[in-house]
Amino acid sequence: MLATAAAVGVFVVSAIAQTPGRSPGRITPPPGGWMEQWIGMFDGQDRAGRVVPPGFKVIIPRELPDAVKAGPHEPDEIEVVESLMQPWARARSEATDYELEDSGQICRPLGLLRGNQTAEFELLTSPEKIMVITWNGGGILTSGMRRIYLNRPHRKNPPLTYMGDSVGHWEGDTLVIDTVGFNDQTWLSRERGRHSEALHVAERWRFVVPGEWLEKTITVDDRFALTAPYTMTRYFKRLPSSTPVPERLCQDTPESRRAWVKLYQRNVRDWDEGRKNLGPDGKLTGVQ
Repeated sequence: MLATAAAVGVFVVSAIAQTPGRSPGRITPPPGGWMEQWIGMFDGQDRAGRVVPPGFKVIIPRELPDAVKAGPHEPDEIEVVESLMQPWARARSEATDYELEDSGQICRPLGLLRGNQTAEFELLTSPEKIMVITWNGGGILTSGMRRIYLNRPHRKNPPLTYMGDSVGHWEGDTLVIDTVGFNDQTWLSRERGRHSEALHVAERWRFVVPGEWLEKTITVDDRFALTAPYTMTRYFKRLPSSTPVPERLCQDTPESRRAWVKLYQRNVRDWDEGRKNLGPDGKLTGVQ
């Protein structure tokens, strides 16, 4: 986590009847100079104790010491998700093996909610799309990339993916993003909150302090996994353009390398054993 800036957030449990992502606002042309304003690097979700935009509260993760949580703060996203999970989703979450099913353990994408609401990120802009490069998940690897398309609607029957199909439009100075087409392999929170393939995420991004503080209001709905939608708001501070981006390698530890070598050696042995059973015609002998 970078020490130069912070992101904070608030939660609202939403029982809205309208479809999340269907904004009541009027679609407008992009604001003038938006690509120059929006391009850049931003700091991710922070702990308590750093600077925040005036008038906003910090989300304090529930695992922090009680002394830290003594001041006024909004509920942690884990608490919100757990309060809204339907029985099957709660049972599925409780049955999830954190180490075996955490997609980040084997270098797969963390998903839209875990990987893109908290981590540092960089925005690259063009008239047709915005590229979000999230710094966790291996920097510019597939697991750290998200594309928000500004020039098309959702694809018909989009393939189900970790990051979903994101399309956006402008309503004044606010970027409105709608994302569907998720698989069910990612989590709603860092504590294994599970969702279905019906997950629907609607976002509204705007600068509350021009060129400095970016606000993301995120509404999460899943009619099969949640009893109601919920909304959370996070604030991200722009970083200086000279901020270095660390190189982060997925599973680059002595333990992971030993596990890889062990797996490789086992596969070599299996291959050698299989070749011993090949006849002169290249087919397995003794196989009917």
